[in-house]
Amino acid sequence: MKRDERLVRLSWDHHHGLVMARRILKELPEADDAAAEELYSDLLAFWSAGLLPHFRVEGECLLARLVRHVPGGDETIERTTHDHLDMAALVSRMRDTSDPAERREALGEFGQRLQDHIRWEERVLFEVTQGKLTDGELDALKEDVDAYVPELEAAPQPRE
Repeated sequence: MKRDERLVRLSWDHHHGLVMARRILKELPEADDAAAEELYSDLLAFWSAGLLPHFRVEGECLLARLVRHVPGGDETIERTTHDHLDMAALVSRMRDTSDPAERREALGEFGQRLQDHIRWEERVLFEVTQGKLTDGELDALKEDVDAYVPELEAAPQPRE
């Protein structure tokens, strides 16, 4: 199904997220401690500026509308919510440790989970959303996204 233009902004955020995930997955295996710390620092900045607002609008605006159209315990709602909380837990784990090896492990898990989550949202969540929400709900969702999600600058590209 072609992406509804009212969801394109969320898909564009996903592009930035995939760039960040790709960077982590590509650079982390060979990174020394200083480079791993730089990746961690860049992720925290991206988390605050991009992912948290994105997750919030997905939960409060997209899922809050979608839940009216699906049965209780719907896998789409459950998976999205679980993935968001799981990634938040990984960020907390990175913040809470001073052990570089533990932070590196959580960072690698985060990169993989972010990549998997975004691909799943694009293939499943957005398709379900387009099929279930009314035109009026999609219009309102677009207004919410435009109002509450800041424009992201391009995520730093992986080093060659």
